[in-house]
Amino acid sequence: MPDYKTRPMSGPTSGATIGPTSGPSRARDPRAAHLLLALMVLAAAALRLWGVTQGGPLLNGRPDEREMLINTGGFSSGDLNPRWNIYPNLFCWTYWLWAELALSVLRIVSTDWPDYPTLLANDLTQVMVIGRVFSALVGAATIVVLYRVARDVGDWRTGLVAALLLATNHLHVRDSHSVKTESLLALGILVSIACLARWASQRSWRTAVTAAFAIGVTTGFKYNGILLLVAAWFADLMSSARTGIGRLVPSVQLIGIGAVTVATFLACSPYLILDWSRTQETLGFMPMAVFAQRPSPGPPARTVVERVRRELAARAFTYHVTVSLRRGAGLLVALLTPVALVLAFRRPRVPVLVLAAAFSLFYYFVIGVSQIHLARYLTPIVPLLLLLVAWVLVRLADALPHGLRAPALVVLALAVTAEPLSNAVAYDRIASRTDTRVLATQWMTEHLPPDAVVAQLGTIVFALADPELPPGVRSVRPALADRSLDGKGVTHVVTHEHSLPFSKLIPAQMDAIRPHLRLLATFTPYRDAPGGQFEHEDAYYVPFWDFGAIERPGPLVNIYAYE
Repeated sequence: MPDYKTRPMSGPTSGATIGPTSGPSRARDPRAAHLLLALMVLAAAALRLWGVTQGGPLLNGRPDEREMLINTGGFSSGDLNPRWNIYPNLFCWTYWLWAELALSVLRIVSTDWPDYPTLLANDLTQVMVIGRVFSALVGAATIVVLYRVARDVGDWRTGLVAALLLATNHLHVRDSHSVKTESLLALGILVSIACLARWASQRSWRTAVTAAFAIGVTTGFKYNGILLLVAAWFADLMSSARTGIGRLVPSVQLIGIGAVTVATFLACSPYLILDWSRTQETLGFMPMAVFAQRPSPGPPARTVVERVRRELAARAFTYHVTVSLRRGAGLLVALLTPVALVLAFRRPRVPVLVLAAAFSLFYYFVIGVSQIHLARYLTPIVPLLLLLVAWVLVRLADALPHGLRAPALVVLALAVTAEPLSNAVAYDRIASRTDTRVLATQWMTEHLPPDAVVAQLGTIVFALADPELPPGVRSVRPALADRSLDGKGVTHVVTHEHSLPFSKLIPAQMDAIRPHLRLLATFTPYRDAPGGQFEHEDAYYVPFWDFGAIERPGPLVNIYAYE
């Protein structure tokens, strides 16, 4: 990583020179800094690995994991086409290669481990856990990269504070627990922004191609990575020697970055071209799923002001501030973030800070326009936001007399990390417990007769929350309008209910069949009474905040005899 602090930056800075940030001048990092960093990485890995078996052996414990993994079965035989383009090819290949490597190591310890296709077919849960370990390790590795980037824009203190903020960040901890794109995308965006800052400071084809390669690989992890080309254009503006409106025209190197990015991405995901018909289907589905206009409840808006108010309320702008950032990073980080975003543009400007702030604002706008309210959409820019906050904390400490700076910085860092760390530990505690649906399946395996016929109630939207039935037990899913189970051969009824919309019972239906039900077993996620705050668009039964009332994941499951 380059030293960004002494590079001249033309363009919007009007030729101003980047001066040093507050704090001591560059020097070799003390051994204590490396020791503290190592301890942080170990603690971060522990937070991300604790509860990594969540939901097992339930395959829907974390939605979307199974859908990706089942499409990797042919890779080992040389068929690298996943025939599923919701995620880019590179993302699928990465988790498959990791699983192959992990199985090779595990076979050294025990020869009982099968090859990848066999394990995928017979024990998908084990493949999920292996993939989750990779996500956790990637999340922990991001802390080392963030330390290096933060150290280069400040000093080792800035690096350590940034590393501590990310190590304890609840949102990043949570999203490093699953076979999803967030941990890899967050790492890729951080590296790409650092490479673009280097290009803005040292204009050369070598730094340009390096940045383009980083962006292309990041896009290979998730399509959102292509948004980094906007950051590349902004870096081009910062370092351009042209004046007037001509500076808006992309330079030759920026055009080269775009070309190399696209070429790298297609090399990482060739089946987007080779399987073009499937890509067209994905292109038709994904933009609609993420950005489509949803029906507005209530009567039509009568005025333009009311229409605008409803439109903004339906979007995710407020959600990502009040939930994703506030609950995922803690109140103090949420309050410091807008301050850090503004200060990043003050002179003397540091390229990586300016790019981190500019891209974070642009990325926030893109995810805010969507009507999907999911905190994990913010996770990819969390390292950038924490870099900016760490930089501000060090500046605040350095504004004090010299003897107070070190203890003040320690107090500030601990105060900022207390809430997200507490939430991360509470999350891990719950995720590590056995899911109520698994407990229900175990009970049914032990107590139901092999010829049982089970009516499953509670699913209205998507069938993601039903407890799995034992082998041989037949499932009956009554229509939502059914008020009787007679004539269906039903011997037992299993219900699941929760504050999430994926587990809702129909009162009229339950009132009609309740006289025929005799309660056999109950499996509750609550300690005393219902509680916890969940993301209502995510069929994930671990709360995002307010953990005190929750004992374990899952909905409230009741098993009845039907008489």
